[in-house]
Amino acid sequence: MTTLLLHLLFRVLSLIYTYRLHTFLRRAHNAVYSAWIRNFVGSIGKDSKILPGCELQGGGQKDIHIGNNTVICRHTILGCWVKYGAQEFTPSITIGDNCSIGEYNHITSAHKITIGNGLLTGRYVMITDNSHGGLSVEEANIPPQKRDLKTKGEVVIGNNVWIGDKAIILPGVHIGDNVIIAANSAVTHDVPSNSIVAGAPARVVKSI
Repeated sequence: MTTLLLHLLFRVLSLIYTYRLHTFLRRAHNAVYSAWIRNFVGSIGKDSKILPGCELQGGGQKDIHIGNNTVICRHTILGCWVKYGAQEFTPSITIGDNCSIGEYNHITSAHKITIGNGLLTGRYVMITDNSHGGLSVEEANIPPQKRDLKTKGEVVIGNNVWIGDKAIILPGVHIGDNVIIAANSAVTHDVPSNSIVAGAPARVVKSI
């Protein structure tokens, strides 16, 4: 009886709070949030949006620059680390035009990340130009969170790149144009243009 009453209650509520109304209110919330958070990044282009739940980390949000018609989807972390412990950095994140950064992505810079036009990413993608420490025995005895941030160089991603769910792009990697990176890949080396890569570590499996 209780289950039946609940079904009837939610049936009535669905006639009042319709899915169409829900979609409208969500879009309105997105627009208000994007208008607010755009004031905290360095620049954001025409018709670009940052959707709710985005977290700006590291204190260098004014070094984040986003092009035109780009969408940063919900719950993305953009970390621009000007200081970590006693270390100081001059980081930057530049994202081009017509990009779609998927939900729960994590883009973190202590040096420089440059993303071209037309990037599409799935969910839970990580792009980083830094890591916690190196591979020395001395550092292994230090808790990872307390190790110095280190970078092997900038990350550069070309135009029209498609990165699948849960892939990771590691420091110092340069990715060419028109590249497809399979889901769950770990990209540790440069990727030539017009290629498909997969695996951990990622390797070229096909040329386009």
